Amino acid sequence: MLFFRPNETFANEISLTKDEIEHLRSLRLNEIDKEIEVRDGLGNSYIFHVGAKSKSGKLLEKRQSILHERKISVASAIPKAQRLDFLLQKSTEIGITNFYFINFFQSERRDLNIERCNKIILEACSQSKRHSIPEIKLYNSLEKFLQEHKNILLLNPLAKEPISGNSNWNLIPIIGPEGGFRKEELEQFKNLESKSYSIGENILRIETAHIFMSSLLSFKHL
Repeated sequence: MLFFRPNETFANEISLTKDEIEHLRSLRLNEIDKEIEVRDGLGNSYIFHVGAKSKSGKLLEKRQSILHERKISVASAIPKAQRLDFLLQKSTEIGITNFYFINFFQSERRDLNIERCNKIILEACSQSKRHSIPEIKLYNSLEKFLQEHKNILLLNPLAKEPISGNSNWNLIPIIGPEGGFRKEELEQFKNLESKSYSIGENILRIETAHIFMSSLLSFKHL
């Protein structure tokens, strides 16, 4: 059983959290002796022995892994409801390192519960047995995002050149809202002289395009 506690260090014992205990109960592991692994997101793993019905564990071993991940970032509008959960889960499993969400002029959803998002991300990290934890950040406008990030790649279904024509895979792809970009936003991209690419003739939902680009970038960084 694998749990994550970001940036936490351990001595000889661990006290299980309420969520960790509930998870063990849901898997019917609380009634038996077991070993659990806790990762800090920095490459360190701690193996504990936890007795039956116990709320604490004894440290058995500490392991250290060297992180080889390349930075994989995708910026997008925020999809609706459960579609956001799906996006976070699958892109985390694929290997994304940075989630950037932007409130565009025509974004249909603008709220983002970072705490809940991080919980979903940690669950996906445990599921996929990742050592690192993706970071997540929300920008209230495209302008705010572009003040910090100039190395961008614009995804536009109206673009004439396919994504296969791109040669720089260290750029951050930007996926707009399902209502499309406004003229003012397109002007901002134009001022940066950023190239536009299409990822196919079909119009994709935000989460579909996000997962597609996460997969493509992960493949390019193998």
